[in-house]
Amino acid sequence: MRVTRNFMSAMLGIGGKSTVSQGRRMSRLQASGAERFLNASKTNQAGSNKTVYQNMKNSAGQVQYVASELTKTGEDSVFAKAKESGDTSGITKKVREFVNNYNGMVRSLKSSGSRVDNSYLNQLNSNAMMCRSALQATGVTRNSDGTLSVNEKTLKGASLEQLEKAWGSGSSSFAVKTGAAAENVQENAVSGMNNLINNSYSSLLKNFGSRGNYFNFWS
Repeated sequence: MRVTRNFMSAMLGIGGKSTVSQGRRMSRLQASGAERFLNASKTNQAGSNKTVYQNMKNSAGQVQYVASELTKTGEDSVFAKAKESGDTSGITKKVREFVNNYNGMVRSLKSSGSRVDNSYLNQLNSNAMMCRSALQATGVTRNSDGTLSVNEKTLKGASLEQLEKAWGSGSSSFAVKTGAAAENVQENAVSGMNNLINNSYSSLLKNFGSRGNYFNFWS
């Protein structure tokens, strides 16, 4: 026990040191613990933000892809094939995919909560409101939280003309408007991820330089 007490005394500066010196040492230990706690909190927050931006990037990319499939023209387009066969199942399948990825994009934007991402949410909501009648004719409605819902019966019963108005290549279609908006969302998500990486790297360099300790570099 004597060895243990002597060791602890040496660590804390007890014995041969003034009370003021002991207090300063304890203050430094407490400050170091608080700093590590704050660093851990920042790391957890950065990880959470990274996940949000990653999900946003992926869902926005998928919205663009499905929108491009729906708005493609030519003999191989889903609308050209539907006109030839009279079967709209290829179109309705794409509409479901679009809605699922659109909802993921909206949820990621809401989770971010940044001013820029809120502006994108407002743009998406505005597009949905402008295309409300065309969307409803194909069984797609906007929910109060900004996501979309699909009525399968109405979607399957929608005419080719109704589907093309909401999801085709026309400049006023919801697919065209949202595909363009999703491109901006994806670019912003990539920018957000890059900022997180740069900030984390700068923080690590700062800690390394100020403390001069290799192990503190990773704390």
